[in-house]
Amino acid sequence: MNRQIEALILEHEREGDFLHAPLDDGALRNAESELGVKLPTQYADFLRRYGHGGIGGVTVLGVGLDGSMIFAEETEEYRPDGLPDGLVAVENCDEWLYCIDCSNGKVVSWSPYDDDGVVEVYEDFDSYLLDRFNDAIENM
Repeated sequence: MNRQIEALILEHEREGDFLHAPLDDGALRNAESELGVKLPTQYADFLRRYGHGGIGGVTVLGVGLDGSMIFAEETEEYRPDGLPDGLVAVENCDEWLYCIDCSNGKVVSWSPYDDDGVVEVYEDFDSYLLDRFNDAIENM
């Protein structure tokens, strides 16, 4: 994981910001199989290290303390609304989702209410995380 991200989290994490849920690799492989994707390494590393959560009001979807794959559940919830296959929800911003495009690792925005479809926003998961956390910290 990106050292800048680790430093931001170390400096700004408050108790309860992240679940630090243990990740069962078999359960992760099952979630990937059910979604028909292979998660990018950067996101899988986040899941292993932090589980679920974020700082400053940014909540990255991940793994629950009970082992539930929150990101997979959220992704499946939006598939009937047109969320394209290959995209995995990583943050729900109410009007839109930030998703990882598992075909190329880019982070995109998608909304069931917007005709623009999928819009590329970040080059990769670490870029997304760094930008979102920095924005949140600036607004604390």
